[in-house]
Amino acid sequence: MMRKGIRLGRIAGIEVFADWSLLLIFFIIAFGLATGMFPAWHPEWPAALAWATALGAAALFLASVLVHGIGGIKVRRITLFMLGGMAHMEREPPTWRSELAMAAVGPVTSLVLGLAFLWLAGLFAGPLDVDLDDPSEALAQLSPLATLLLWLGPVNILLAVFNLVPGFPLDGGRVLRAILWGATGSLRRATRWASLGGLWLMLIGWFLNNAALVS
Repeated sequence: MMRKGIRLGRIAGIEVFADWSLLLIFFIIAFGLATGMFPAWHPEWPAALAWATALGAAALFLASVLVHGIGGIKVRRITLFMLGGMAHMEREPPTWRSELAMAAVGPVTSLVLGLAFLWLAGLFAGPLDVDLDDPSEALAQLSPLATLLLWLGPVNILLAVFNLVPGFPLDGGRVLRAILWGATGSLRRATRWASLGGLWLMLIGWFLNNAALVS
């Protein structure tokens, strides 16, 4: 279990594991929401309600990552990380079209989830009697369910966008590899070129590091 992570069970014939980083991000999200964002949105909430809503939001985020990871793929095992899933395939996809379809379904799933969560947040929020120039007043009137749905919507959209970064083996890197594979007819060459897209990840890491240093 230490090597593979935490075994969550079998879903649709796929053995699902969660990397230890996913457990860490669960506690980070729950703590940040319960002690930061939700009390700022709802100053009148007791701590117990803020924590309960934060734990629910974190759990639904992990469920969203699970749906993103297993959406549309046909493999025997997948390991979930904080920003998606890593499929353990026994062999490469047979064609570039199948690679493209498999890689695109994860981000599309997250995008659909994000839009659905935002729609549900508006549905459960109902009509709000607030000053449109003061968004904090609108946030304060949201129920716990509408609050966590409003947080989950943009988070899932960001998850979709991040996974489209053309850095192999992220979904965006696999999309790029599929396109290059179709253009060149060579899986080996496409893999080599798409792997250079990993420089995007280095640039993102460099940007985040600099932002942290100057903040």
